[in-house]
Formats: sequence, structure tokens, C-alpha cells
Amino acid sequence: MNYLELLYNGEYDELVRQTLPVLETDKEAERAFLRLFLQKSVVLLLCPHSTMQDLHKEADKGNKYAQYAVARRVAFENDMENAMWVAFRQMSDAADQGLPDAIAGLALTYEFGDIGFVDQEKADEMMDKAQQMGSELALRYQLKDLCFGFRFQDAQPQRAIEMANRLIADDEAKGIDPNGLWYYYRGCAVEATQGRMKAVDDYKRALELGVLQAYADLIIAAGYGDSTDTLSENEQYHDYLLKGMAARYSGAFFLEGARMLNCYSVMQDTFREKNIDLQGLSYDILQDCHEAIHALFSQAARLGDMAAWEQLGDMYYEGTYGFQQDYENAFACYSNGVKQESAACMEKLWKMMHDHLIDRPLDYVDQVTLWGARHESKRLLAEVVIAHQEGRLTRYHDEISKYYEPVFDAPDFTLDDDEDEEDDGRFDAFA
Repeated sequence: MNYLELLYNGEYDELVRQTLPVLETDKEAERAFLRLFLQKSVVLLLCPHSTMQDLHKEADKGNKYAQYAVARRVAFENDMENAMWVAFRQMSDAADQGLPDAIAGLALTYEFGDIGFVDQEKADEMMDKAQQMGSELALRYQLKDLCFGFRFQDAQPQRAIEMANRLIADDEAKGIDPNGLWYYYRGCAVEATQGRMKAVDDYKRALELGVLQAYADLIIAAGYGDSTDTLSENEQYHDYLLKGMAARYSGAFFLEGARMLNCYSVMQDTFREKNIDLQGLSYDILQDCHEAIHALFSQAARLGDMAAWEQLGDMYYEGTYGFQQDYENAFACYSNGVKQESAACMEKLWKMMHDHLIDRPLDYVDQVTLWGARHESKRLLAEVVIAHQEGRLTRYHDEISKYYEPVFDAPDFTLDDDEDEEDDGRFDAFA
């Protein structure tokens, strides 16, 4: 049976049910099962009350595949107390049994300090080992880093194209079903070097192979072409948008919410130019518009979209688009974005506490600062160094002293938006 067809067709729960009993003996089933857990957007669509319940039961029995699957889901969802510790324990158990993707997943916990401390040397060693064992998760992260850059290093899209070509050719030579992620990241690299429309064929192929995130790229390509300022709401644009929503892909809901937000802003500007009071519009019209924007971003957020959590937080923070200004709700939205590893939400969460709009213990403020630095926020990287200079975050001395070196009076990373404010002489940092 071609289990990957279930993945391509979006039958994720059925894929788990059919492959779980035969993973040890059926390589095709193993490949399909593991590829499902490569994609966060797919993993979050698994039914938590049936499929995940079965996976938890199998994990408790020591099934390494179930342990790995539970670890990925818990880490992605991050909606329970000590979620990252639960994920770490399950991932460790699967890695101890020699599952290559679990070894790669465990490397990531050391890379980002999910369980307390960053250990980059250990992370690199485990990731190299996982790659040598053929882990597609390890290969995916290397390809992603080449496409978008990592640890403040520049992206290397040409190397990403070469690596993707090699992975695609290797699969063909082995007679292995193609992995849509290789096509997807090749598309990202081609877009960076040759323009968006040159990447469309790779994005289409990735989507055919079950990579949901390709919907966002195809929606943008259909709507904007190679430009960045003029949206064309053509038939193809709407086709990808509606299909993305039907597939429950968070990015489709986010992009439609962003489009409506832009339309609303344009309407506001037009009315302002003509001295027309926007509130003079029918209350029902305004209410419907606000509710539609809220519903789209809320759905995207529920499906794990970090940008949607940030946008909802912004609307509560500013009191716009029908939202009453509410710092507690803004803080809650940003906090959810932090759980989804949004560096932007980490920065905004930190700033709310720094400005005393929300009060939290200093230990928590410092922890958010450290999370941001680990996720490549230059703004919070500087604050980590400052906190360490002031005698805080001493538990992380080895990490901070190894990766973050202070540079006096560098004006590059300012924490306030006021460009006219003079440099106050605090330490900035580089990796």
C-alpha cells in the first residue's frame, strides 16, 4: 500500500492508524509516518482525542515511533504545564532506542535550550549523527538554515539549491518516493535568487506531495507575482486561498485576515482624506468587518500560526479594529506566540514588562529575554548581556559567555522606536 498517498490527501489520522502497527517491518510505512511529523502544520491537525490518545498509550509501552510523535506534538502545541520537559523525556526515550529523527529532535532541544540550557556542541554532535543515520528531520533543518540563515549568519540560497537537488536525486536513485520538503525549500532558495515566480513550480510540486505551507507561497505568488505592493485578487489567488482554508492551513486564514486588515486601513485613510467620520458608517457594517478580521486571525492562531498571535496581540495592545485596549489580553496573545517560538512576540512581551504595562517577576522577564536571544532577536540579545553584566542569569553563565560577547557603545540594536534618542552607552552584543 502507498501510505504516502494518505499524507498527500490530508488523511493524517488514518495514516497514523494504518502505519503504527507495521512501522518496525514496513519501510514505506515508516517513511510516511515520520514525514507526517516533519510538518508542524500537519501535526497540529491530528485529532487529540483519538489518534493522539492511541499514540500516548503506545509511547507508554515503549514504542519509539509513538514516543517521537508524542514529543513533536507536545512541543508544537505547548499547551500543558512542563510541556517541553514532557517532550524532552519522550524524545530522549525514542533517541535511546536509535530512532534517527528522534536524535535530531533531541539535538534541537539542546540547540534552543528547551530544557534549561543551551549546549551547542552537543546539539551539533547529535545533529551530525542523525544526518549520518539518514534522518530527514536533520536534513530538513540544515536545508532550512541554508535557505534563511541561522545564528545571525547570512542565508546561502545557492548552497540550499545544490543540497535540495542532491536530496531529490538521491531519492530518485534509491527509488524512494519524493519528499515534498526538498522541493519546498528549493523553491524558497530559488525565490531568494531568481524571484518568486521562478519558484512556483517547486511550490506546486511540494503541495502535491503534501507540504501545506506551500499554500502560503502560492497564494502570495498568485496575488503579487514578483512585486510586493500590488495585490491582484484573481481566480488563481482565490483558488489557492480557499483550498488552503479547506485544508485547514493556518497561513491561508492569516493571509486573508491580513488582506481584510489592509482593506480596512485603506478605507480609514480614504475617509480621513475626505473628512468623513468612519464611525458614521452603519454599526452593523463595522461590526461585521471587525468580527471577520477577528475570526480569521483567531482561526489562524488556533492552528498554530505565530504571526496571527502577534497580530491579535497588537490589536488588543493598540485597541484597534473593534478591539478594546486590553493589556492583559495582549500579553496573553503574545505569550501564546512565545509558545510558538515567535521572536517578535518575545520582544513585545519583554517590552510590555519593561514598560510596566504588565508586571511580572524579574526572573520571568530575564527568562523571556534569554528565549529571545536564543531565537535570534538582536534586541533581546543585547538585554541578555546587560542582565548578565548586572549579575543576573548567572545559571546561564557558560552559555552567555560563550555565545554573546559584549561590545561597548554599539548603536545597532536600539530597544525603542525613537530614532532621535541618543545612545545611552549600554552594552550591545553580537553572536
